[in-house]
Amino acid sequence: MSLLKKDHILGAGGGALAGGAAGAAIGGVIAGPVGIAVGAAAGGALGAVVGDRTAEAADKRRDLGHFEQIFRTMPYYLNGYDWHDYGPAYRYGLDTYANHDGELLAAVESQLQGDWEAAARFGSRLSWVQARPAVEHAWRSLDDAVHPGNPHPGDRNR
Repeated sequence: MSLLKKDHILGAGGGALAGGAAGAAIGGVIAGPVGIAVGAAAGGALGAVVGDRTAEAADKRRDLGHFEQIFRTMPYYLNGYDWHDYGPAYRYGLDTYANHDGELLAAVESQLQGDWEAAARFGSRLSWVQARPAVEHAWRSLDDAVHPGNPHPGDRNR
């Protein structure tokens, strides 16, 4: 299970607990023992939804756990490389997206490439040409989260 999913479970669970307690208290005041049961159930369900959405809003897929689970299955994965090579590329994509929100990756690629090489590839053995697809994957993943419903974020006109 990715860290992203764990955060959502914790968010939903915490929300359900808080919502259930609040619902039980309100239901008990309004309708006695039956209100406690109904309020706890309704408050728990509502709290779980709110907690899950709060966890999603706080995360915006900045978690690398998702990428760590799937990087070996990606078409750009190169045999002989491991997470220590791909992790910095994904992190670089996530971090640079935040600095260039609204810009297309292609428009800033030469700057990204220069910074990747200048920073000694952040410890990765991947050259820019090898790292670029992972950087783009992370970039597009955030773009999808920030601009939901846009099927081709790289083609977005701004």
